[in-house]
Amino acid sequence: MTAVATLTACKKEIDFDYHEVAPIVTIEGRVTNEGMEVRITQSHNVNDSVKSPGMKGAYVVITDGEETFTLPYDVQSGYYKLGQAGTAGHTYRLLVELNGNRYEASSTMPPPVTLTSTEFLWAKIMDQRLLMYELWGDFTPMAERNYFWYRMVRNGELYRWGTFDDRGRPAGRIFSDITCMTEKMMEENKEEDREKILYDGDRIAFDLLTIDRGAYDYLHALKSGQGTGANPVSNISGGCLGFFTAASVTHVPPIILHLKDVREATRATGY
Repeated sequence: MTAVATLTACKKEIDFDYHEVAPIVTIEGRVTNEGMEVRITQSHNVNDSVKSPGMKGAYVVITDGEETFTLPYDVQSGYYKLGQAGTAGHTYRLLVELNGNRYEASSTMPPPVTLTSTEFLWAKIMDQRLLMYELWGDFTPMAERNYFWYRMVRNGELYRWGTFDDRGRPAGRIFSDITCMTEKMMEENKEEDREKILYDGDRIAFDLLTIDRGAYDYLHALKSGQGTGANPVSNISGGCLGFFTAASVTHVPPIILHLKDVREATRATGY
């Protein structure tokens, strides 16, 4: 791959040599209050857009020290999965054996959040009018600092995701404003912005997961490094990529977005 850099009217060709490496096993495992699932794939090179299929033939076990669950492979989804719900406060351990290698991780499940308010708002910040998704909730703290992972889905496709913690919030309370788009972006409706724009009639669903520090560190690094090709540090031992988390999920019932009904924010955001 060759890029051209211009400096004081001089042109210099810079060659970026992306060294191809052997595929690395990638494990993404989750225990929630809705079930257990583990996806095993192989990494691909930074310039390869083809997604890896789920790998079959692994021995996948999750235990909480009292019960042990073997997860069967589901051909249709490409996941090892089981409908066994996790329990808040339990520590879950993951074991994956594949091609003579052993991968292990553990995670403690925090309690779920009770969301007390969620809504879209227009907010004026500096010289821009922004569409925000504001959420408030209550939870039982597990530690001095607690961690959260959100996912917003638009018409069945992931629209926004991110992480935050409860620093600066009263104990047992959370607040977050998620920026969706600017009013200018909506009015101009440029083709390159259409994945970011929310339209009238879009079906919006929202999930909030309480997660532990290991999962937060991985996801936060993943979000921060998007577009760089860098891999976050895994919380799974054995030399693989990916992460394992025990998390409690809270769902917001899906809504149909009507922008004319979105009200103006009447107070400053935050506490």
